[in-house]
Amino acid sequence: MTAVGRSADLVHTQMIETQYQQARNNILAENVTLVFIVVSGLLHNSWKTVLLWTLCEVSSQIYRTIFMLRPYARGWPEVDFARYWARHHAIYQTTIGVVWGASMFVFAHASDPESVVLTVTGLVVIVSGAVPGLAYNQLAMRGFLVTSFGLMAMRLLQFGGIDYIILAAALTLYGGVLWLMGALQSRNVEEGIRIRFENIELLEELSAQTRQAREAREIAEAANLGKSQFLAAASHDLRQPLYALSLFSESLQALSLSDKARGIVTQMQGNLDALERLFSGLLDISRLDAGVVKPQWEPIACDVLFDRIDHYLRPLAIQLGLDLRYRSDGSVLFSDPALIEQILVNLATNALRNTAQGGVLIVSRRRGGQIRLEVWDTGSGIAEADLERIFDEFVQVGNPERNRRKGMGLGLAIVRRAAWLLGTTISVRSVPGRGSLFSLMQPIAQSDQTPENTTFAELDDPISGLSLLIVEDDPDVRTALATLTRQWGMLADVVGTADEALEALAGPSDYAIIMSDYRLPGSLNGLEFLRHCKGLNGRAAHCLITGDLDPSILAEAQATDIPLAHKPLPPARLRALLIHLASKSAIKAKHAAALHEGGQR
Repeated sequence: MTAVGRSADLVHTQMIETQYQQARNNILAENVTLVFIVVSGLLHNSWKTVLLWTLCEVSSQIYRTIFMLRPYARGWPEVDFARYWARHHAIYQTTIGVVWGASMFVFAHASDPESVVLTVTGLVVIVSGAVPGLAYNQLAMRGFLVTSFGLMAMRLLQFGGIDYIILAAALTLYGGVLWLMGALQSRNVEEGIRIRFENIELLEELSAQTRQAREAREIAEAANLGKSQFLAAASHDLRQPLYALSLFSESLQALSLSDKARGIVTQMQGNLDALERLFSGLLDISRLDAGVVKPQWEPIACDVLFDRIDHYLRPLAIQLGLDLRYRSDGSVLFSDPALIEQILVNLATNALRNTAQGGVLIVSRRRGGQIRLEVWDTGSGIAEADLERIFDEFVQVGNPERNRRKGMGLGLAIVRRAAWLLGTTISVRSVPGRGSLFSLMQPIAQSDQTPENTTFAELDDPISGLSLLIVEDDPDVRTALATLTRQWGMLADVVGTADEALEALAGPSDYAIIMSDYRLPGSLNGLEFLRHCKGLNGRAAHCLITGDLDPSILAEAQATDIPLAHKPLPPARLRALLIHLASKSAIKAKHAAALHEGGQR
């Protein structure tokens, strides 16, 4: 037999196999319709007539079970198996179609339109439900359709009268539609099965030809998995001391130091910043590529968005001696706050680091039903030949010496991935020596979508005086966080376990912000603890901080709607995060106050 013939036999065998697998499931649907026909028949016929027809239908089911399903399951006959059972099934379905079609002659009477309607309804239901399941055996489907619908139309024509003739014609047309639908489904299923077998054959051929290559690949994959597991574990262990060093360094800068000591601290902080940017960039790319980041769409006021971004960018602009300005028409866009903020921060940071004099302008403009966000700079510009490759990882135009103060070459790679998640692209225009313009479009929020944001301008210092609970198992990080947040004027309680945190929550303090590491000693991890906190302190803003790269942790945090930040978290970003959480806490407090006031009224 040729390969084509073998393939056709395999497809036919699989079609019949599927047909018989579904047969047992179809029995339930058939009996539901049988009950309907019997009950409606008893309303208009003698019980003896109904019983006689019911015995015929039940006998057909018994025959199917004993003389079809059981022998088929035993694999009999061994020769010409699929063709034998395909023919047997077609004969059976044609016969059972006669039984169901005969119900029109038994239960439907021209003088009793209600009996006609009920019987036709039952027949249409049983045939419509059977056709998709019979599509695996076209001969069986056609036999069942012709006999059941043919007898039904014949009986209606026998009644005479224009109404019954129209009904017979309509049912005949409907039967034709079912015929075409079943044929189409049969072709699609057959093609799908054929493609599956062809793929299996191709894979088997490829496997036989490349067995040695596959074994080598398996060895490489095992080595890569081991490397990934090592990096994931090492990442957490490296991030903890790096995080602590960064926080301690920031705290040292707030002390009274000699010029020499301050210079050493500044150099140390610069190196720590470079390491943190590399860690954060690689982490952001891995999160976006892993598909665990899902956009959370909500209305965002551009003024509030720019205010939040400014808290992160302003220190860098001052350090570089550059002008940083914003221009907004008060629009409200509809986007994911974290992703759109990350895009703008990365674009603006990249612009600041590549601008020697002048400054950076961030703009929002209405364009029809969308908002165009733009980042202008007066930097060195980008040659046309480099416009596409600047979005690749570790590409830095105009930085052949790899000066780490100009970044790591990951910012624009992250921007492109985040923009793709938001359903947009980044447009670039640049004139070498004069500057660049990066822009993207986002939909404008509808009139019934009102953003709930507390602008940071409402407070002189958004986090000073706020109560904060931090759960962190590493003692060095714990000490550093306590020192730094208290220097910022926060009322910070820093504990090492979830049990200690629960004790603190049981006390008189009403925390505005609760932050927790993921890995904690005891029975609860950080995510479980924060979920528990939501029930104890609904007004607080919650955040998970971790050095783990496990995508399942990211996905779990995403599913529970708990914000997640990764270590090492630079002091500037930590402060920006606390300010953002403070605004969320303020919104919750306003809601609680409004509900309380409404309850009193």
